[in-house]
Amino acid sequence: MENFEVKKTTDETNQDDFIFRLVSEKEQYKEGEDVKLYGEILYKGDKEEVTINHSSSAISFGVLEETRGYEISYIVNDIGLSTTLHRLGNPYTKQYNKNAVFSSDNTSKEYMEFMESFSKKDGFPPGYYVVKGYANFSVESKGDLEHQERYNIEATIDFKVVY
Repeated sequence: MENFEVKKTTDETNQDDFIFRLVSEKEQYKEGEDVKLYGEILYKGDKEEVTINHSSSAISFGVLEETRGYEISYIVNDIGLSTTLHRLGNPYTKQYNKNAVFSSDNTSKEYMEFMESFSKKDGFPPGYYVVKGYANFSVESKGDLEHQERYNIEATIDFKVVY
């Protein structure tokens, strides 16, 4: 793990009238410590407000533990919701909550033990983590649901968890 260097704990992507930001509050956490990650969407367009349409969350997270090569999938329900964002007002924010899904592709004992530890214990197991955040939403472009502009914005951060 010493071979891995944390590159950035904050990443920001601009697309049209939106800013998507992904943040880890720290570069390094201790085993068992709560890992504080969140994503946020900020509207910076010309209108006073805009309504975005999204699933149960407009933000999802993909986590990769680099030293082992393990992907930790994140579940998002497909419930259709909408959220109003005010120009340069409070962003839409989503905290990362652990809700990992076991991959059916990997059934090795080591992987199963890692995922069990990840699921049951506080914090993350020791390792070097790369997190991809995804902001997936749509905006009505001509005032009706049939004309929607879709956004799929990504940002990437990394951090370590040590013993």
